[in-house]
Amino acid sequence: MADPTSRLTGVDLNLLVTLDALLLERSVTRAGQRLSLTQSATSNALARLRRLFDDELLVRTDHGMRPTPRAEELELPLREILGQVEETVLGEAGFDPAHDSHTFNVLATDYVTLTLVRPLIKALAVEAPNIHLRVGAEQLETLDRRLQRGEVDLALLPSRLTASTDGPSVVVYEDRFLGVVAEDNAEVGKRLTRRHLRELPYLSFRQGRARSMVDLALERMGLGREPDATCESFLGGAFLLPGTRMFAFLQERLIRELGQALALRAMKPPVDLPPLVTHMSWHPSSSHDPAHRWLRERILRLAATLADG
Repeated sequence: MADPTSRLTGVDLNLLVTLDALLLERSVTRAGQRLSLTQSATSNALARLRRLFDDELLVRTDHGMRPTPRAEELELPLREILGQVEETVLGEAGFDPAHDSHTFNVLATDYVTLTLVRPLIKALAVEAPNIHLRVGAEQLETLDRRLQRGEVDLALLPSRLTASTDGPSVVVYEDRFLGVVAEDNAEVGKRLTRRHLRELPYLSFRQGRARSMVDLALERMGLGREPDATCESFLGGAFLLPGTRMFAFLQERLIRELGQALALRAMKPPVDLPPLVTHMSWHPSSSHDPAHRWLRERILRLAATLADG
């Protein structure tokens, strides 16, 4: 059997770092800037990579450079390998949360921002004062591409929004939906009934054109209907209910935070609704980064305490 080391003797392994940057940026210019290389040096590296893999790897289109099928096959394994190498070589550096600085771009819904990110920021202020979070909820439909390009460090989103991503993912916590009306809604007593689902005005939630998991579940039960109002934000929707006849389905954690202040009344739904499962997703290249790993572990510990509460 041939010695694998001998097969690598003539290969410049720095080229793999360049390939990683090219696949992230989809641009020779931006990849060079990421690596502090000239455009000429990056172009030469791409030419050598094409000879090495006997493949074009990146081809020009009207919308920029597009990876070939071979490049797409290489992308995830390459990031994982480079991450493992970095951990092996630089693992001694570690991460000191009390002193080290880091900024993370976090993608999260308003529900997760209120119920998880807010207590996380409070904890970080004491434990890791130099960690900064930039939290946003825009362009959820392009999550996979943004993770691949390194625009998002962590995504804290419902499982249906992270299902298309190929990178690592872990469940953070689950929540159940409750029926919610204004406290002074005289048409609803102690229980929300199927009759209420048919007759009362209904407030639903949608992300872009994607229908909510509750609406899809109701449709499967033969209880689907056109909502009387829709909102992209669960948080905003909670503020729409007071003073109306509408009902909605909101997460129990969100109701704990806002129900009393907004004078909302929550009750068990008259049908079984699927739980809302929140996942934490990230790119494989970050798996072995000490600061990134520390933050992921801290989020999971915090989520466990919130679940216990």
